[in-house]
Order: sequence, then structure tokens, then C-alpha cells
Amino acid sequence: MLRSHTTTELIAKEGWSIVSFYFILFLVAYALNFLPWVFFVIFLGSIFVYRNFERIPAEDDKMALLSPVDGKVKNISKVISSDGLEYLRLEIRKNILDASLLRSPISATIIETKRVHGLFLHCENELSNLLNERAVMTLKSNFATIVMILKTGFFNKNIEFFKSIGPLKFAQRFGLLLDGSVELLLPIDARIKVRIDDSVRGGESVLGYFSYEAVSDKQ
Repeated sequence: MLRSHTTTELIAKEGWSIVSFYFILFLVAYALNFLPWVFFVIFLGSIFVYRNFERIPAEDDKMALLSPVDGKVKNISKVISSDGLEYLRLEIRKNILDASLLRSPISATIIETKRVHGLFLHCENELSNLLNERAVMTLKSNFATIVMILKTGFFNKNIEFFKSIGPLKFAQRFGLLLDGSVELLLPIDARIKVRIDDSVRGGESVLGYFSYEAVSDKQ
């Protein structure tokens, strides 16, 4: 069940209760003169985590691939899936201080979303790739099908989706991930323009481009 639908608020709706809770703690600490500055910093931190500024894509090319989340590029490699097909894998790692909104990397339709329950290990733990909670989302556009694998980290106990099936616009907000990583499985002929350890911003940074040849083949 979808609990909220973040749009253009400066603070994501999903964070209102958390931000309010820490603000009340700050007021209580201030009234009791018990380390009010500590609780004020925590309050400001909660605002920072759930910030929801507008993002303008760096390019409006329909073949561009946007970053779905804020973070750092940690892996670019070729992989073979269980169905025997070869994909280009691109992983973005985000921490708790990166903006938490997930944004659509392309204009596409979500045709399937699967959740796999698991643990909440730190992303630096090698076992996290196998054991952590995750969601697998398949998006299909007119020119490509991509798979997004969203994994939780230590500070994130759930991946929230505003939409888990149906159409998505370019850079549209569709969920929230506080801590974890996002893997993109892309067509093998996709052209990647970022490098490992590059910082990217969700809904703004261009990761690469899909092949125009794929469009020509379908026409």
C-alpha cells in the first residue's frame, strides 16, 4: 500500500514525522537546558536527510540515462544474468547524508517490482550484496529495458515506493532510500560517461546514453 506521494515539498512527506519528532526533542531539551545544541544539530540533520529540492536534468535527450539517486559510482562492469543475457552493470552507493529521493533514470513503464527480504548489513560488508533487503524493479521504454536493484544499508530498514508499477516520467520521484545502493543493469551497448568514484545527483547527472541503433532496429 502506498502511504504517501512526495511531490515538490522542500522536505519529503515521508520525513515530516521524523523531523517533527526531533524538533520536539529539541524544544524539550531547550526547556530543560539539557544539551539543546546536540538535539538542534540532530534536528537540522533530519531536515538535510529528507531534503527534496527540485532537480533539472543536465540534458533532455530522450536517450540519456539519469542517475536515479545521489551518491558515488562504485562499480561499472559486465555481468551475465541468470537468463544467460549479458548486461552492463553500474552501481551507485549512497550514504545517509545524500538526498534520499529516488528518481526515474528514463521515461518508462514499471512492469514489475519484486521485494526480497533480508538483512541490513553495512554496505561496505561484502555479504551485504547477497544478504541485504532489496527490491528489483524492471522498467521498459520504447528503446530499452533496464533493471534496477535497490539494496538497503545499515541505516535503512525499508525501501519506500510511491509507485511500484505503471508509467514514470523522466526524473520523476518514485521512492525513497535513506541508505544503501542502486544497481542498474543496462543494455550491453549503452555508452557510459561516468567513472568509478564520480559523485552523481539523482534526477540531474547523466550516467550515459542508450544506443540509437537499438531504436533503429525497432523501427
